[in-house]
Amino acid sequence: MLPERETNYLRHITELLRELFAERLVAVYLFGSGAYGDYDPGPSDIDVQAVIDGALEPAELTRLVEGLDHAVFPCPARHLEFVCYDVQDVSPSARHPRYQLNLNTGSDIDRHVSTDPATEPSHWFLLDLAIGRALGRALHGPPPADLLAEVPRTWQLCAILDSLSWHDTSEPATPNRVLNACRSWRYAETETWGSKRQGARWVASRHPDLTVVAAALSGRRGYGVVDPAAADDLVTRTRAAVDAAIETTS
Repeated sequence: MLPERETNYLRHITELLRELFAERLVAVYLFGSGAYGDYDPGPSDIDVQAVIDGALEPAELTRLVEGLDHAVFPCPARHLEFVCYDVQDVSPSARHPRYQLNLNTGSDIDRHVSTDPATEPSHWFLLDLAIGRALGRALHGPPPADLLAEVPRTWQLCAILDSLSWHDTSEPATPNRVLNACRSWRYAETETWGSKRQGARWVASRHPDLTVVAAALSGRRGYGVVDPAAADDLVTRTRAAVDAAIETTS
């Protein structure tokens, strides 16, 4: 499903986690486009979630961050997004998920290490867990749906609204803003998660007037920009679909 370099990279991560946590390692999951059948070398990143039994000890945290650092073992994708949870953090589900470690490392970003969930927008983690439960791939341990608690649909829809607001201010003219909105619009109307490109194709087939979708698809590889006014229009229509879904679900 993935190129050889990416497959070997995931094997390295899994072996590192097994060595570090032994029987405390509950599961390792591949999320994101690599698991959802839409990986695109270049614009795609690699999303890995680990679940352990118990809290990360300081020495374990240091070894984990150092072992995954791009400077030590280079990520073949844009970057690695790695999150480690205590098993109690993923079942039962929480409106604002807690994590033990959130690490971003790669060639296109400075290394980011967080151990305090209060410092990060929680909608990212809730949506990752919800989508990953439906579409993630187990590298170690049980299937995601057997371990990760179901996230209520209303929570997912509210997290989508938070995500849309974040993109409004942080990425107003990026293809990523458009593609995230498309995926969210599709979920709001169909209750089905998929990749960003699958969401974009779904929106384009139903709303051909939204030409910004095609612009986002063609511009994502070159980190291009889209017309912010056109993106605003698409996001406004996405919000309307999400609001309608919340009313129906509540």
